[in-house]
Amino acid sequence: MSTNSNCQVLRAIRDRRSTRDFLDTPVETAAISRIVDAGRLAASGANRQPWHFVVVDDPAIKHNLRSICEAAEERYYENANEKLRGWFAAHSISPSKPFLERAPVLIAVFFDPRAPYAIPSVWIAITHMLLQATQEGLYSLPYTPSGAQLGPELEVPAKYSVAALLPIGHAERPVGQPRHSLSQVASYNKYGVPFGDE
Repeated sequence: MSTNSNCQVLRAIRDRRSTRDFLDTPVETAAISRIVDAGRLAASGANRQPWHFVVVDDPAIKHNLRSICEAAEERYYENANEKLRGWFAAHSISPSKPFLERAPVLIAVFFDPRAPYAIPSVWIAITHMLLQATQEGLYSLPYTPSGAQLGPELEVPAKYSVAALLPIGHAERPVGQPRHSLSQVASYNKYGVPFGDE
C-alpha cells in the first residue's frame, strides 16, 4: 500500500470529531452511499456480516425516532446513579436529542445478536462509517439509544437489535477532545515499558 494511502486513513482518524450541532446544508446521496458501503466492507466474525443499515431522511420518521429515543432516555436517566447523573450534568447531556431531527440523514445500524462476535463486528462497521463520513467532510455522532425499540418504527425484523443511530451532516468543526499520548496507552514487550513517542 502506498504511503499516500496510509496517510489518508490516519488523517481521517485524526480529523474525526463528534458533534450534536448540525447545519441545515443537505447531504449528497452519493456521500451517504459511500458511508454505508464503508460499513458493508467491514471485517466481521466468521464473515457473517451480521448488520443491516437503514438510511432515514424522512422528517416524519426522524421525528418518531427522536420521540422513541427520548422516552427511553427519560427512563434511563431516572434510574441512573448519582455519579452518572453528575457526569451527564457536567457534560450538558440530557434526555433531549434534537440532533436526531436536525441532522439531514440518520443511519440506523442494526445487527443480529445470534451471529458469532456480533457486537465487535457491528462496531467495526460503525467505525468504518464514521471514518468515511470524515473523509466526505461530514460529521456524525455514534449515538447509542438507551433501550429504545426502533425496529418496529423502521419495520426491521425482530431478529435484529439496534446498535447505534448515526446522524450525518455538515457542521462547524467541533473542538477535539484531549487524547492520551501513544506512550501512555502502549507498552513495548511488557506492560509499563512505554512504546512510542509523540
